[in-house]
Amino acid sequence: MANANRRFSVACILVLAGILVLSGCASRKYVRLQTEALEPAITEAQNGVKENAERIDAVDKRAQTGISGANAAAATADQKAVKAGEAAQTAQTAAQAADRKADTANQGVQQANNRIGTVETRLSTIDNYTESEKQTVTFDTDKATLSDMAKSTLDKIASDLSGQRAGFMVELQGFTDARGSEQYNIGLSQRRVESVERYLVGKSIPLFRISVVGLGEDVPVADNKTRDGRAQNRRVEIRVLKSGAARQTN
Repeated sequence: MANANRRFSVACILVLAGILVLSGCASRKYVRLQTEALEPAITEAQNGVKENAERIDAVDKRAQTGISGANAAAATADQKAVKAGEAAQTAQTAAQAADRKADTANQGVQQANNRIGTVETRLSTIDNYTESEKQTVTFDTDKATLSDMAKSTLDKIASDLSGQRAGFMVELQGFTDARGSEQYNIGLSQRRVESVERYLVGKSIPLFRISVVGLGEDVPVADNKTRDGRAQNRRVEIRVLKSGAARQTN
């Protein structure tokens, strides 16, 4: 009986062990089946993670490239801004220089206008000059030396002009008688008129206010066939021309 019980117990144990073994095998198979069913999803998920990582890397690279490009563009913009500032400064300096040149040019124009006005004023008074009474000094034959009488006449002319600084001109015309060649007489008349000019300049008459010309035997005032006529033709005529303003001050 005892042996039968033991055999029964052993049999039960073996049955239980078989059930457990069979149950374990069934569990592993189930797990394997379930795992195999999940593997495509896991693989897809892994592939998705990998793709997402690659996309993130690509976006990051593009972002880095964009940032680098933006930084380079900003640096270029800064350089252009600096150059633009330098160009603006140069332009401003040039504009200031141009303004100074324009001011100088305007001053030059104003000065030129002033000079033109002065010249026009002088020109407008040319026709207003009045000739004073003609004075004459005579010379010996073939001479250009001033006599005492000639110097006395010139002294009076210089004295009349001594207090006048502007508004007058002195015109000197030299002549000879008809003896001698034409060329010689022109030279002699020139020496005579220059002799009068030197004397007046020595009496403080400004040289630029004196005009001279030697005309030789032209324009005789007397008959060259007589001694007295030839003496009158050996002469220098002095004309003082005064402007209207100068006449008013006298």
